[in-house]
Amino acid sequence: MHELRETDPRTIGPYEVRGRLGSGGMGEVYLAEARGGLRLAVKVVRAEHAEDRTFRARFRHEVRAAQTVGGTGTYTARVVDADTEAVRPWMATEYVDGPNLRDAILDGGPLPGGAVRLLAAALGEALAAIHAKGLVHRDLKPSNIMLAPDGPRVIDFGIVRALEGTALTRTGVIVGSVGYVSPEQIRNGAHVGPASDVFSLGAILAYAAGGREPFGEGQDSVVLLRILTGDVDLSAVPKDHLALVESCLRDDPGARPTPADVVTAVEHTADSLREGLRAGWYADGPPTEPGTADSGARWMPEHGSGERDSRVEYMAPVTVTDTPAVTPDPAAPSRRRLLAALTGGTAVVAAGSVGGWLWLRGSSGSTGRSVGGAKGTVSSGAPGVGWQYQVQGLGGQRGPCAAVSPGGDLVYVGGADGSLHAVDLNGRAVWHTALGGPVLPPLATADGVYCLLYDNGEGSTKLCALDRDGRVRWTRPVAGNSQVPVAAGDLVVVSYGPTDAGGVRAYASDGSVAWSTPTGPAPTSEPVVAAKVVYAGTFGDRLLALDAKTGKRLWAAAAGSDTGRPTPIGDVLVVGSGGEQMLHGISRAGKVLWHKSGTELPSGGRYFTSVAFGGLAVTASTYELLALDPADGSKAWDLMLTGEGNQYSDPTVAGDTLYVRQGSTLFGVNRRGGRTWRKRVEGGASTGTQSPVVRDGRIYVATADGITVLALQT
Repeated sequence: MHELRETDPRTIGPYEVRGRLGSGGMGEVYLAEARGGLRLAVKVVRAEHAEDRTFRARFRHEVRAAQTVGGTGTYTARVVDADTEAVRPWMATEYVDGPNLRDAILDGGPLPGGAVRLLAAALGEALAAIHAKGLVHRDLKPSNIMLAPDGPRVIDFGIVRALEGTALTRTGVIVGSVGYVSPEQIRNGAHVGPASDVFSLGAILAYAAGGREPFGEGQDSVVLLRILTGDVDLSAVPKDHLALVESCLRDDPGARPTPADVVTAVEHTADSLREGLRAGWYADGPPTEPGTADSGARWMPEHGSGERDSRVEYMAPVTVTDTPAVTPDPAAPSRRRLLAALTGGTAVVAAGSVGGWLWLRGSSGSTGRSVGGAKGTVSSGAPGVGWQYQVQGLGGQRGPCAAVSPGGDLVYVGGADGSLHAVDLNGRAVWHTALGGPVLPPLATADGVYCLLYDNGEGSTKLCALDRDGRVRWTRPVAGNSQVPVAAGDLVVVSYGPTDAGGVRAYASDGSVAWSTPTGPAPTSEPVVAAKVVYAGTFGDRLLALDAKTGKRLWAAAAGSDTGRPTPIGDVLVVGSGGEQMLHGISRAGKVLWHKSGTELPSGGRYFTSVAFGGLAVTASTYELLALDPADGSKAWDLMLTGEGNQYSDPTVAGDTLYVRQGSTLFGVNRRGGRTWRKRVEGGASTGTQSPVVRDGRIYVATADGITVLALQT
């Protein structure tokens, strides 16, 4: 920590500034203290960014999204507070006692093998938590990973996106850190998805295990060219880690592992990770430096680590053009064989390829309408349970994990493999149709099935309509924040964007537009339909009500900043938002009933979702269920979950039971908040919050690769 300069602030918001931690492309970072003694790292935005309206808008949205991530077991530094409207906007995160990964490597050399595996697993969990909220870090690097005695913490997730598209970065430049950006980040700039973070993770693990920059040093343009051409030096990486690092560094984003796959590859579970992350975990023995957890003193870097450039920069584009992308190897080995080889200490990779991520994937590999993807053994008689269906992971981050046809004979699944799948009740594939992009949760109707294609951000690029036989009937471009098409009688309703000029649109079964209603600032997510009314929260800080048949605006009510997706409960709409007041009750007639601040309840924000259960609004978070009284927003009950892992689903209600997944465990909860049902779900935990689907005595649950079906206990 460094002494304050005359020009440095002495207070930021309600916090007393104690010292200066560093600076970077975004702004200055200070150590500050709250009245109760809590220490925070506060980042204050540079003046030139604060004057840019585009930056301010994006910073506001990204900080609010980042506030939904964090907490025990996520290995991310929690965003505690922020003021995005200040003259110099700022955000405060929990202060992490320890060096960053770059300083630890510079001071002590490469990490031991066990520490690298712990680091990989913890960072995999962190990225899973970040991606589950629709965020992409975009600037994952060693100096953004703090090493606390109880494990690493990822910092600065999501907010780098605020720099993209500003006045300083509009002329073909990219934002990121030389040596750790992905190839697609160089080629596409802002258009990157979660796989970009996995590439950065691979470079970080190479640096941690080998102690050397995998793409070397030198002029920025030279390093970026090495990334584009796959010119990577992994000679210092021990062979035990080589296959994992190479798989993360594949040029094709779709050929890289998911964060959950990384955790599996290093043979860690949530429990083993917590057990391994003790004081001294990233060194060969117990820490001997003053200021570690055992000494009671406070560790502070002494050689200027906080003053090093954060490498969040405005970088000129590489002058080399038309660089060909590396072609993925079509003959990659199976997941089981290569995973076994890796965990057995033998670095087996696909010959002639950069690495072997396909050792972590199933082999549905659909290119058209054909059969494949089912696992498990079922009889040919009554509909079976216990089977799994793999689609390389579900498309998107939220919504129901599947849709059952009105007749109950087909299950539709949207896959990250770019196809919509139809499965029979014994888990056998009936057809799958390639649609050209990750398929979001489908909507089944009497006309067939509808789905949106994922844009690798928060929403969609296209609406597709298919018949029961898997033939595409029509497609329409839809760019917006919907991930799930919503039925309104015979119409299909979606939101559209961009952020500052969007609306809600309804399509008839033949693809014609039945109505389209502009909302000004776009809806923040898909709309909700109840009692012939369409409700949509918007970036204009309003909850809107539209007539479901005509699209006519019925009313608009103020509901915080960036109003989220409401939940109808009786005569009340419970809705989250950003801003000081983060939870609201609005009547069905548009009257504001109550507001709750973020300090009153551990919920809120535009990503808040809930379900109506027993007359209450029930929402899930990392380790608990919380039930709110719609009359005033007060807490009715809460239930701590005890399953492993921090990945959870949105809840689903069927009859008198609410179902929610935490990690790989499915729970049943009664109307009083009592746990009545618990079942292990095979297939690994999904990284999204896709909710279970209950139909005809079966429960369909999202997994790491697709869905698993369980028998409904009565």
